[in-house]
Amino acid sequence: MTKEILLHVGSPKCGSTYMQNVMLNNAALLEAAGVRYPHDGGTHPGNAADIKSITPARLDSYFAGGMQRVILSHEDLFSLVQHGDTLAALTAERGIAVQLLFFLRPFSEFVYGDYSQFMKQFFQRFLDTRNPYDGRDFKTFAQRRIDTMTPHLYLRRWQRRFPARPVIVASHRALRPTLAGWLGEALAERMDWDLPPGKVNKSLRMQDCDALAAAMRDPSVTQSEILAMRKEAFENLREPDAGRTPERTAWLEAQFAPHNKALLDEFGFDNRHPDHGGPS
Repeated sequence: MTKEILLHVGSPKCGSTYMQNVMLNNAALLEAAGVRYPHDGGTHPGNAADIKSITPARLDSYFAGGMQRVILSHEDLFSLVQHGDTLAALTAERGIAVQLLFFLRPFSEFVYGDYSQFMKQFFQRFLDTRNPYDGRDFKTFAQRRIDTMTPHLYLRRWQRRFPARPVIVASHRALRPTLAGWLGEALAERMDWDLPPGKVNKSLRMQDCDALAAAMRDPSVTQSEILAMRKEAFENLREPDAGRTPERTAWLEAQFAPHNKALLDEFGFDNRHPDHGGPS
């Protein structure tokens, strides 16, 4: 039986944290079925951030103990295609098959999630400097993503490194059935796919990110008031979000239209928002 690696390389904000934690929680069950999700015990549930420095010995260790299949995952690899060069050379040398996996979501939703992630990740710096998003408003923040992201090129370049199998591209909403297709339905059915809320990287609402940014820019609002606002924002994750306006979404979808056309033309994947012609 050919040894195989499922290499999940993103995109960010498309269920990666959920997927990785599910693999960790089911690691023993997976290994009993010949599937390994190697992990060093670090705080990030992903396991492939450093594959650019993978060694032959480390690759061999993944398959030790009779393992036939290995899952490697890290969302930050999405645009870091060159980080796959060493793995590509080693797997070709050893005759190990590699299946590339991408999960995507409408790019308008991606930008909303990215805006939230910046607020969560850099909150303390934003608060200390009273300069949220380093002086950028939402539109300027989004424009930077629009100008620098080339998703179809990322997929194309990853495919060139691992050309033996066509890439799998799926919606983040189809994460479980897509993984079940690779793992096998019988194994997937035995896995626990439920996670406690703290293990899922939920996005803040846009309206709360906007409110926090405005408060930070206002010298009359105290730090303690802003901290209270942040606490409330995390309590409102599941509430309706008035910040995701139809106007904002329409503008974002229009900016990403060339990217969506390229994905559809080259990979047959329609990544448009459902309200803008995409699949529901």
